[in-house]
Amino acid sequence: MSERLCVIVAGDPNQRTGGYLYDAHIAQALREAGWQVDVVGLEGRFPDADTTARQALNAALAAQPDDSRVVIDGLAMGALPEVVAQHHQRLDITALVHHPLGDEQGLSPARQRQFHYSEVAALATVARIIVTSPFTKRRLATLAVDRAVTLPEIGVVEPGVAPAPLSEPNDGATVRFLCVATLVPRKGQDLLAQALAPLSHLEWRCDCYGSTERDPAFAQRVTMLIGEQGLEGRLNLHGECDDAALEAAYQRADALVLPAWYEGYGMVITEALARGLPVITTTGGALNDTLPDAAGMKVPPGDVNALSAALERFLTDPALRGKLRQGASTAREHLNDWQSAGEQFARLLGVAAPGSHFTADWLTLREPVDAEARSQHLVEAAAAWLSTKQTPLELVDLGCGRGSNVCFLAPHFPGPQHWQLLDHDPMLLRQARQRSQRLCDRDGQSVTLETSARSLTELPLNWPAQADVISASALLDLVSAEWLDVLVEHCATHRQALFFTLSVTGDWHLTDARGTPHNDAEDATIQALFNAHQQRDKGFGAALGGRAHAALVKRLDAAGFYVEEAASPWRLKAGQDEHITLLYPLINGWAEAALEQAPQQHEWIKAWRAARLAQVDAGEIGAFVDHRDLWARPAHG
Repeated sequence: MSERLCVIVAGDPNQRTGGYLYDAHIAQALREAGWQVDVVGLEGRFPDADTTARQALNAALAAQPDDSRVVIDGLAMGALPEVVAQHHQRLDITALVHHPLGDEQGLSPARQRQFHYSEVAALATVARIIVTSPFTKRRLATLAVDRAVTLPEIGVVEPGVAPAPLSEPNDGATVRFLCVATLVPRKGQDLLAQALAPLSHLEWRCDCYGSTERDPAFAQRVTMLIGEQGLEGRLNLHGECDDAALEAAYQRADALVLPAWYEGYGMVITEALARGLPVITTTGGALNDTLPDAAGMKVPPGDVNALSAALERFLTDPALRGKLRQGASTAREHLNDWQSAGEQFARLLGVAAPGSHFTADWLTLREPVDAEARSQHLVEAAAAWLSTKQTPLELVDLGCGRGSNVCFLAPHFPGPQHWQLLDHDPMLLRQARQRSQRLCDRDGQSVTLETSARSLTELPLNWPAQADVISASALLDLVSAEWLDVLVEHCATHRQALFFTLSVTGDWHLTDARGTPHNDAEDATIQALFNAHQQRDKGFGAALGGRAHAALVKRLDAAGFYVEEAASPWRLKAGQDEHITLLYPLINGWAEAALEQAPQQHEWIKAWRAARLAQVDAGEIGAFVDHRDLWARPAHG
């Protein structure tokens, strides 16, 4: 059964701006992966939402069945937090933010503040946020801190780019600049006219493509500037065009010029690089990150003199033009494609990343294998210690997911028990509540519990001081050394025990039909890439990945805890149906992580995945995945 998704955008979904093209490409990539994607365009005025816009968004959300996945483009929701709040408990809503609405050029300080407050309020109610650049992620985090608002997890999916023919260097005397951007103040075409005016003695032509209808007053201002500076026939505003005309413009150009004040990513930069074109742009917003240094020149946003000087250098220095073109051609080889962007987008939605810790389907698949792997000895040791504590026992499960940990542990522990389940995902918490309603302790008494939708990054600020045990399952690889320091410090202060299970160590290998390690150099390469990916920032700072378990043991020993460890590996056998269903997403997850870590090895990694999945189908390979369990209690005295 295919996954379903509704994407909600402001106005006509077919608008040809970077944000709308991004939404369209992601929707198409998901469709090609088998998803059913509906795109809904809202009537009304955006982002300064009017009554029509408010009613349109409310109607679009009300039309979605319970638990539906919905992605709302930030332009459509930033000014309507109260509408999003009406539906966030019922729907799995993801906000897609290209850049904060309040960062648009030309807003008054009051309007800027208003947009920032309303957008942050809207974002605080959704299940997750996806942005198009690390810069925008940092920007949203700053806005949230400034306004004392807690946001859900923010994921980054940078735009892809479609394959394009390499442009040929222009042998003519006239250098041709290309500017592709909607005519609005933030894009800076007025600055471009002012920067080109002093260079009229040189041989150049600049063609600008982009809608003039979004801000007619600004388009008129640029037209007047062109006339005042005597640039008619040299700086040309062509308006919006079709794909064929734009491709022809790219092929004629010597360089792309984007004088924007600010960009949340700058998709047109990668479109130019895909054709081997050097770029002259600014450092506004994410542009400093989007353009590799070797592929172009960057100047401060709004600095007409610096822009003019950069254009003059490009015009008068053939060697520089050749050097930058070579840099652009090199960058071209490392660009992401839309298929990979779609896969990453789906993974952040909690669907297409079978190896993700937060995917309900994945958590369901791994639960019986986890139960078989867990150390029964450590469960009994924890139960014995809890028998000495005053009741009711207070237990906290971090990153509870769909409740697998509490469902396993509660029947083994004495009672009465009260559990607090923490997770950032409201949908998983809902499943955890439903599954735990009839749980009993080992004495047959009903277990009580509460759930809290909260990021674990906030845990130090709201520490559950009353808890007897802090537990977690399959969590440690996500966290940083600093987070572990805080964990151990608080547990030591409050004399709390820890029960952390199924922590990966980074050691895994495929096995043959007899269970013998399937030693292979390609598998080792995938493992190295996967382990490196595990150490990326997962929201807690640089993740420890497979090193986390040992790091926690070291800290607990230093803090005077009594610590017991046990191995809890998965042993997935070749040809067994109950294990094959886990091997598919496991191998896919390893491959997806490797692809993110080494996108330049895209074809090889996909070939590895296809070969290993074929071996799974043939019953030829299984897998050994090492985990460790840990029980730690405060030392007596």
